[in-house]
Amino acid sequence: MTGQARPRLTVVGSGGQPYREYSFHSLVEDYELTAVLPAPPTWQSRYLADHRVVDCTDPGAIAAAVSELAGPDGRTGVFTWDELVLEATAAAAAKLGLPHMSPTAVARCRDKYLTRSLMAEAGLPSPRHRLVTSADEAADAAAESGWPVVVKPRSLAGSIGVVKATDGDAVRAAFELASKAAYATLPAGEGILVEEYLDGPEISVDSAVFDGEVHCVHVARKRLGFPPYFEEVGHLVTAVTPQSLPPEVVELVRAAHRVLGVDFGVTHAEVRLTPAGPRLVELNGRLGGDLIPLISRMATGIDLVKAAAEIALGRAPRFPAAAERDRARTAEVRFVYPAEDCEVRGVDLEEAAAVPGIVQATVLAPPGTRLLLPPRNPIPRLAALIAVADDEEGTRHALDVAEQKVAADVVPPAG
Repeated sequence: MTGQARPRLTVVGSGGQPYREYSFHSLVEDYELTAVLPAPPTWQSRYLADHRVVDCTDPGAIAAAVSELAGPDGRTGVFTWDELVLEATAAAAAKLGLPHMSPTAVARCRDKYLTRSLMAEAGLPSPRHRLVTSADEAADAAAESGWPVVVKPRSLAGSIGVVKATDGDAVRAAFELASKAAYATLPAGEGILVEEYLDGPEISVDSAVFDGEVHCVHVARKRLGFPPYFEEVGHLVTAVTPQSLPPEVVELVRAAHRVLGVDFGVTHAEVRLTPAGPRLVELNGRLGGDLIPLISRMATGIDLVKAAAEIALGRAPRFPAAAERDRARTAEVRFVYPAEDCEVRGVDLEEAAAVPGIVQATVLAPPGTRLLLPPRNPIPRLAALIAVADDEEGTRHALDVAEQKVAADVVPPAG
């Protein structure tokens, strides 16, 4: 956009620097960025023309701040990739009449029980499920559904408090864990879900949605660890081909958007590929986390962050044709965890970053961080490694070598 005034765009919230700085970096060349934040900016400052600090759980405060940050022509777009402020941002955008996913659609996505209920009412394939409020109810629901089951909080994020249970004792313990689970300022919701376990590999599908039209951009293959919990330990994205976006998956994802009323924004759907066909795990009304949009851009040449910005400005995003993209690649992120509970003294990634194929190595646990393995600590990661290669074998080899070269100085945690 050289020589032209850049449109003003307001981001609400930011997320942590290691996970979201790439988003600011992607936007700053094409948009004049402002932000509404819950605390004064630090690392975000270099990207921002202006900002306001407000209570980001208050839609009215967000709306007032966005109005103040509008450009000379009184215009701005507003969006967030931060799960913690998604509902408040949607309400603020609705108050201002700005393009955004509706508050109703956001609420339907955030409430897993509501998602399940609406999918089932629409006759779409959905796991058997029941909302319970006690360990006894959870055990009854599991016995009725058939083993194994998954027990999860109704409205949290990041697989926190989600457990696979295979018998009555396990489901009671899982209920207690899910009931006590917490993630920052997110409400846990009323009740705990007990649902049918979906067997099969898990993928995520990120989509751009404009005026009700859903464009599925890529599939990421999810790597899970620490069973019986569902810790996300990595993701892999390959260049988009007809095989990478199976029609039955695309159909399910589009149907879920329709049923939940999602007609604007960039979304992140999680899907299990079961022997009976794909089943929706959840639909998130925001950009994917865990650096997935970044590795998607590396693999596909499509920038989902900019797509979200264009939608926030009321413009349909343009996706480059295959001939316009860089050579097809495979990109994979792997998160490095400690072998046991620890306190971090330091993490050295110099040798890991030098491994051929590794394009980014980021420390996630600064000195003094206390890491407790699942389920006691949400997302207890030492580092993130990203590899790019011609195929999955290439990224796996680079990551295997690099992970062995991560030098973590850790000690047992105090207490």
